[in-house]
Amino acid sequence: MSVLMKKPETLVDVYRLLPEGTPIQVINNQFYMSPSPAFAHFSIAKTIFLQLNEVVTANNLGEAIYAPVDVYLGDKNAVQPDVFFISNANKHFIENDGVYGAPDIIVEILSPSNKNTDLIKKKAIYEQFGVQEYFIVEPADKSVLSYYLKDGKYAEPKKQKAKLTSKLLRKTFSF
Repeated sequence: MSVLMKKPETLVDVYRLLPEGTPIQVINNQFYMSPSPAFAHFSIAKTIFLQLNEVVTANNLGEAIYAPVDVYLGDKNAVQPDVFFISNANKHFIENDGVYGAPDIIVEILSPSNKNTDLIKKKAIYEQFGVQEYFIVEPADKSVLSYYLKDGKYAEPKKQKAKLTSKLLRKTFSF
């Protein structure tokens, strides 16, 4: 007896065949390695997630989620944002094997190996797929670039230090 498998058509299809936990993301149909983060990266992500989760849970706003959870944006992108928020209106994006649609808020913490990816490539993808708020944290100096979607485009980023302000949630998160 033989088993027929559908031939993978995109790298996202190949990605789904990889063993769980493989440190790779797919961006614009290209593989990008995602090595384990440094402790500062982990610590900042944890601090932001805990505050976000507290606000989201207390107010029944949706789901606060942290990596590694796959987020599929179209058929050419499978990313794992460090921290993200899915509103109740978009909870239908959440399936057992990942999130199929744009989170409302994404927080990425930079690592030496991913700066270009987060600052340029992921920013363009998140903008294209309608992520309302995108925060990029530089752990070295705790600076934050805050992008807010307006008319389908990210406005000039607002710069903050050791905090990020969500207009969507009307809340500031410090780290």
